[in-house]
Parts: sequence; structure tokens; C-alpha cells
Amino acid sequence: MNMFKNILALIVGFAAIPSVAFAFRLTPMVVHFSPTGTKATQVLTLENPSTEKVPIQIEVFTRTTDSKGEEVRTKTDEFNVYPEQVVLLPNEKRNVRVTWSGEISGSDEKAFRIIASQLPVEFRDRNAKPKTNGVNLNFLLQYVASAYVTPEGAVAKVKVKEVKALDKKKISVTVSNEGSAHFVLKPKSLKIYSGEILVGTISPVTDLENTNLLPKTEKTVVLTSSKEISGKTLRGELELAESGD
Repeated sequence: MNMFKNILALIVGFAAIPSVAFAFRLTPMVVHFSPTGTKATQVLTLENPSTEKVPIQIEVFTRTTDSKGEEVRTKTDEFNVYPEQVVLLPNEKRNVRVTWSGEISGSDEKAFRIIASQLPVEFRDRNAKPKTNGVNLNFLLQYVASAYVTPEGAVAKVKVKEVKALDKKKISVTVSNEGSAHFVLKPKSLKIYSGEILVGTISPVTDLENTNLLPKTEKTVVLTSSKEISGKTLRGELELAESGD
């Protein structure tokens, strides 16, 4: 899953004036919570650098993956968010307190999305005349932040689970995270072995770049080698840079 899609999404709304540029910012975009203690509460900052009022709603969703590796979100009440809705005045900054109030069973980290969405509300001065524009479209901004509740001692364990030859140069590769914490893949290379013999190296491994493997999940991609790969039984080893966040 591409990290840039996880960080920022733009959606098209309605019922406003296209000449007005509404905007806001949310920081940080990755938030780490402890199950208990002071770090169970984190503070996010909303900022409105524009000259217009901006109404914003903050929601939290669980984050899992389906059998195809696609992200699935479900609204959750495992966090207390204050305030959940806010109207930012021009050039105003506002803190939002987010507190984990759920429970962790077992040692696996839990992943969430904190989504801050601009609401489709138009503000007008009391005596202002209605504005008449031919096309009334408003581009609403939505920030999608990553959040993790991580038990003490949780660690990732990434491995190449399976390598299958599809033809002479194409292979199917399944990478899994058998650990208890997420891991963002930054692969330097993938080495393919037949037994103990190195039969191919793929670098860069762009189809796995920035893939976020949550605990007990996996992803399968089809890769193309620059040279023919021979051997009946194949295995792979990923050379990884340090994980992203």
C-alpha cells in the first residue's frame, strides 16, 4: 500500500464556491500510543493558514487488510477525541487530544486511521448577498493519519514466505510479517535462490516499496527479473533498509 495514499487524500465535495480556497493542516501524520500511561494520550494540531473559516471533523477507524491486501476501515469508539468537531478561524491553530480507551488482548499491535475531514459548510456574513456562480464545486481536504497502539515488546518479523516461478523471468513473491508490530518495507534488493545457489537478484523492488505490513499480514506481488531464473524450488531473501513509519 503506497505510503503517499496513507498520508494524504483529496476528495471532491459540493455546495460551495470554487473561487474560495479552503485549506487546513494536520500534524503529526503518524501517531504512536501506549496501551496505558501518559503515552495513551497524544495531541494532534490543526492549523488553518487560509483567510476563511474551516469546519473540520475528526474520526478514528480500525485498520485491517483483506485477502487481497487492500485496506479495510471500520469506525471505532476505542478512542476519545476532544474536540471531535471544530471550526478553525482564519490563521488559527487548535490542539486535539486523542486518548486510547480500548483494550489490547495479546501482544499484537493494533493499527488505526485518524481522519480529519473538512465539512461541506459555506460561511457567509449575515448581510452578504447570495453568490451566483455557474459551477458550484468545492474541493474538500481530508487528511488520513496513521495511528498505532503498541504493547511493550512488540516487534516486526518480516520474511519472504513463498517464491513461485511464473515463466522464465517472472516470479510471484509473497512477503509476510509474522511479528507483533507493523513494518514499512524499504527493500534494497530481493535475492532468489534455488537451494543454496543464487539464481537471480531484483533491484530495486519497486512493487514492494513503502508496503506497510501490519502484524500477521502478507502481500503477494509479481516481479520481473532482468535475467532468466532457473530452479524447481525457489526461495527469496529481502535486503531491507530500516523501516519507515
